[in-house]
Amino acid sequence: MTSRQTLWERHDWRGSAADFHAMNPAPTRALWWCTVESPAIILGSTQQASDVNEVAATELGLDVVRRRSGGGAVYLHPTESVWIDITIPKDDPLFVDDVSSSMLWLGDVFVNALQPFVNAKTYRGTFDAGQDGRSVCFASTSPGEVFVGEEKLVGISQRRGREGARLQCVLYRSWNPELWTPSLTSAEIRERISTLPVATISADAADIVSSVFVSLPA
Repeated sequence: MTSRQTLWERHDWRGSAADFHAMNPAPTRALWWCTVESPAIILGSTQQASDVNEVAATELGLDVVRRRSGGGAVYLHPTESVWIDITIPKDDPLFVDDVSSSMLWLGDVFVNALQPFVNAKTYRGTFDAGQDGRSVCFASTSPGEVFVGEEKLVGISQRRGREGARLQCVLYRSWNPELWTPSLTSAEIRERISTLPVATISADAADIVSSVFVSLPA
């Protein structure tokens, strides 16, 4: 589907997390709304597989998948998480060579888009992995990510190449760590993530995605 701005395409995709991560979307201006058919834990591109106990994950009904962008693990759920990928070409003015500031524009898009639901801000400080951010995405802080107070609302990671960038974004309609943290190998990390404060939005996922889409810059 093409936007009324004619500059962005929108793709509403449904399937397994593994199938979507196996895809390599063309680096054009596009929004991909990805709805997973079953819960999954998505490992970062360079993350140690041993961070997740696959036997425990299977018992919890979780797929374990590796993405092509960096960062720690992300939990995805068919209805309680909202997963959006944004792709841009290398010659797009939105493509910023400085990696440390390359996601700021997208954070601002989310802040503007989510105003009807929540008062948020784009983090503009330096990257901070914290104690557990190398293992779990929402325990870290990256420039461009979106926060409500001290609580992360939108986690963003990216894969950059010669042809463009793919920015992968997740937010939660509800945060239920008990559904997936038992699959984390480290008992200490399990305990800390189980009490990690995370901001959520109770709005309909389709409304959230549509608001983000119309907020993308011309």
